[in-house]
Amino acid sequence: MAGISLRHIYKVYQSKEKEKKRKKKDDGAKKRKGDFLAVRDFNMEIEDGEFIVFVGPSGCGKSTTLRMIAGLEEITAGDLYIGDRLVNDVEPKDRDIAMVFQNYALYPHMTAGENIGFGLKMRKVATPKNDENGNPVLAIDKKKIRELKNSLITVRIDIRYAEENDAELIFKYRLCEIKSDYEKLLKEKTAALEGKNGEQAKEILQSYSEREKAISDRVNEVLAAQKAVINEIRLRYAGKNEEAEEAGKIAKELANKASVNLGDIRESDIKLALIERKKKLERDLEYYTNTPVQVYEYRHIPKEVIDQKVKWASEVLGVTELLDIKPKAMSGGQRQRIALGRAIVREPKVMLLDEPLSNLDAKLRTTMRSEIVKLHNELKTTFIYVTHDQIEAMTMGTRIVVMKSGVIQQIDNPTNLFDFPENKFVAGFIGTPQMNFFDVTIKKNGKNLDVKYPNGETQSYNLANMRTIKPEYLDGNEHGVTLGIRGENITLDEQGISAKLSIKEILGNTTQMFVKITPESPDSIICVNDRNDYRQGDTVKILFDEKRIHLFDDKTELSIMERKYGN
Repeated sequence: MAGISLRHIYKVYQSKEKEKKRKKKDDGAKKRKGDFLAVRDFNMEIEDGEFIVFVGPSGCGKSTTLRMIAGLEEITAGDLYIGDRLVNDVEPKDRDIAMVFQNYALYPHMTAGENIGFGLKMRKVATPKNDENGNPVLAIDKKKIRELKNSLITVRIDIRYAEENDAELIFKYRLCEIKSDYEKLLKEKTAALEGKNGEQAKEILQSYSEREKAISDRVNEVLAAQKAVINEIRLRYAGKNEEAEEAGKIAKELANKASVNLGDIRESDIKLALIERKKKLERDLEYYTNTPVQVYEYRHIPKEVIDQKVKWASEVLGVTELLDIKPKAMSGGQRQRIALGRAIVREPKVMLLDEPLSNLDAKLRTTMRSEIVKLHNELKTTFIYVTHDQIEAMTMGTRIVVMKSGVIQQIDNPTNLFDFPENKFVAGFIGTPQMNFFDVTIKKNGKNLDVKYPNGETQSYNLANMRTIKPEYLDGNEHGVTLGIRGENITLDEQGISAKLSIKEILGNTTQMFVKITPESPDSIICVNDRNDYRQGDTVKILFDEKRIHLFDDKTELSIMERKYGN
């Protein structure tokens, strides 16, 4: 059993061109034309025995993060600890983790028992090697040294690419400025040509062609300076210092000509993290080069031990009667249990589950959710579970990590995520149906908060009943914000604002009403327990529970409310 520490983790997929130069094989990277930052500055401490859920939309980086923990993806920068052990450069098989995949990956020609025990059959256990006197055998670990040297080569290349990207950024800014000037020139030329023809138009085009050529020359100057700066960086990292020095003088001269200040180049967070990683690798390489370490022997696990573990796993999961059956004769849920058995039989420090229930039908998913939670409670092992289904996240996790575009949005327990979202994205992603949002204007009026809605109607809410709002929004002036409210916190009441009913869905115990407060606004969802006779096109009055109102800054989308109540 072990906790996990993720410190400033980055993952960058290099562009196709750079990958070819590095002679790496990474299908994910080859699909992209430019460098793609999949995970940015991921920081988290996971306690031993926690059930952590990574949740977010497709492409948010949750599976990539899980695969980095497993060792299936290389970490670009940052440190990953399992327990007290740094595992950045440790092979997946040596990390003492187990992983359950989305597609089960069972061997069709093996029985359930053989599938569960296959990993143990192939696994070798490391045991310390001693001499005839019982003293530990020490030696220089040449394999570890090779691994560290390879990692250093990779990191040095990544640092170079990061420096190139940082340099390219300032030239892109300059090109954007030139593009803006060119667009202004085009508008000016179009206006000048309006109503002109013949010789007049010819003269105007002639005068503007010279200015257009000047802009084209500026673009070429910027591109030439950029090429020179990149060339200097590559020569420097290749160890050609004299050539790099000469190239640096040329780059500086061309940059001045292009009105680009090389002093404005800033080191990115990822480059700084890579430099720290390089320093650690160099320290480790020096240690292992000069320090003999314990030698280990690797032996297969005895068959009787494997049989005992398979029997134990099958009893825990309730699949003892399936041990002699092959996967083709099993249901989806049974196959999933076998996949889980193959993972837990290793008794790993950490269990990783990558959307394991996505191939099951809705009813079976509900059953398997509870089975996995029971399994976690019995094993007391650290679980990390990836899903895009926020219902799974809310019902299974002790803590949930909400991600978007490779960045952590919020880490909290399910209740706090639901009640106190830190930004608009989390508020909209967590909860079914999702939260309703309205662009409103707020103004403090005595002990009340006046809220003006898009349809022009105003509601006044008692500030004492609302969560504490940041003081700068209660200065007596009007402020544009986004108001969020969940469907279950909206009631039908004549004291509310007007809305038009679009659709009504009767779900048995509840009724969902889709309403619009203006013809252009998106549908808002109201969840009511009582059935009603309203029909499509009817006007209804909706009232918000002021205790459950959420307010977000209209620009940053961050919450402007604290977790306590009263103003």
